[in-house]
Amino acid sequence: MGFLFVGTLCFLLVTPAGLAFSGQSGENAFDERAVAAFYRGRIVRVVVGFPPGGGADVYSRVIARHLGRFIPGSPTVAVTNMPGAGSIIAANHVYNSGAKDGTEIGMLNGAVILEQLFANPAVHFDMARFRYLAVPVNETYVMIVTRQANIARFSELLGVQAKQLVLGAIPNSTLEHAPILLREALNANLKVVAGYKGSADIRLAIDSGEVHGFFNPWSTIKTTSSDKFASGEWSILAQLTDQPLRDLPSSNIPAIPDLTGDADKRMLLRYGTSAPNQFGKVYMLPRAVPVDRAAALEAAFSQTFADKSFLSEAEKSKLEITPLYGAAILRIVNDFLGMPAGVKDRLKRSLKGSG
Repeated sequence: MGFLFVGTLCFLLVTPAGLAFSGQSGENAFDERAVAAFYRGRIVRVVVGFPPGGGADVYSRVIARHLGRFIPGSPTVAVTNMPGAGSIIAANHVYNSGAKDGTEIGMLNGAVILEQLFANPAVHFDMARFRYLAVPVNETYVMIVTRQANIARFSELLGVQAKQLVLGAIPNSTLEHAPILLREALNANLKVVAGYKGSADIRLAIDSGEVHGFFNPWSTIKTTSSDKFASGEWSILAQLTDQPLRDLPSSNIPAIPDLTGDADKRMLLRYGTSAPNQFGKVYMLPRAVPVDRAAALEAAFSQTFADKSFLSEAEKSKLEITPLYGAAILRIVNDFLGMPAGVKDRLKRSLKGSG
């Protein structure tokens, strides 16, 4: 039998002999019988680098409910949360001490690639050496503000009479990087309160009045907090994209890159905010996992993201699915690691030691 998923540029073909091919160009072959013999009766754990309740956790749990059906041998798939440092703790675990037999899948925030570029001493992994499986959605972050902040437009954060907005942030993530870079590039009056482990913790801080806003992917926040926008308790001031979203709760929300005509500042914002979120929720393995099992897992993600029952649950949960797979993700990672030296230096100066 055969499966061909043209829309996602990834395919799986299974021959009568049980030899399967997975990958962007079909180069990764695996023996389905051998892979099934290994996975049968086992548990595959998805290690999520964030706490329960946030977008990374929600996506992972919905995916986990379907993924096992498409892994040869039909293992049980379970989610484990390992929060901390914007998913650096989970990345270190998966890369170094985690299972290397294909029974442990990491789920990281792509923005940690900046910490590798900046030689953060907490980083003990190489993003270029993970075996990438899938990204469920290309994310666009939005700036969310509460009614209590009394700020209706992004322009109120600019200029001599600018109001100050206090934002909650997760260290080493876009939630921290974005406001710092908006201060750098646009002189926006933003104060960052970092140290939260996940967006669910930031929402609690908002409820207590500790902070009055945060950045979050629109694909996530419209799932977890649509009632906040419907009631007017929350609103959106800006979006981190050069391709404005069409389904935001209000119109005329500015796209941040449009607020500066300076090419260097636009590049700073691109590499520091929007580019890492092409792979913001990325599922990967340590490189040591046997090639056949890695190929089978990538194929399983591809089939899951094309499955009607999965897509039905994703739609009910308001989860967008616009996937990327292994080789395409690695190309983005390598492009990012090869950014111009001048941009890298300016990003490092802006982000390190700021708060």
